[in-house]
Amino acid sequence: MPRKQSTNGTVQLYVWISVEAKQYLDERFEREGRHLYEQIEDYIRKDMAAHRGEIVEQQSLPVISEIMDTTLRKYTAQLRADLRDDMRLDILEPMKTVSRNGDDRLASLIVRVMRDAGILRRLLYALVAKTFGSEFAAEAYENAKARSGQELAARTTARKEKEAE
Repeated sequence: MPRKQSTNGTVQLYVWISVEAKQYLDERFEREGRHLYEQIEDYIRKDMAAHRGEIVEQQSLPVISEIMDTTLRKYTAQLRADLRDDMRLDILEPMKTVSRNGDDRLASLIVRVMRDAGILRRLLYALVAKTFGSEFAAEAYENAKARSGQELAARTTARKEKEAE
């Protein structure tokens, strides 16, 4: 049933309420000076706002949750990237430097050993040649070269056989 509307945009509402509710509204009027219609309209507006808020909350909560998840994933990925960069700078680069320096040192030691071995071989050959003659020195050199090759081959074969077992 349509209600008459006044010129100020309000309608008249007839409702039955409990005696306790009416007494409460009268007490508030005496305390605050707010008329009955103001109090009731305030209650209705608060209920409307709460109801609309629940609806908005229900509709927007999944969207807000997705935004938070996306943001968290983005910041987690950024954090992992920063951590990788920090690890590379603070750990891996110094390790590479130490490894490179160790490799350089090892290479220089190998070169020195090879040079010293060549010098020793020539000195020993000269000493044996001077002491026992150049023929004996050449024969001893060839014999030593053949035996060292056989020993290296035997060690390699023995190692492969142990690994196979």
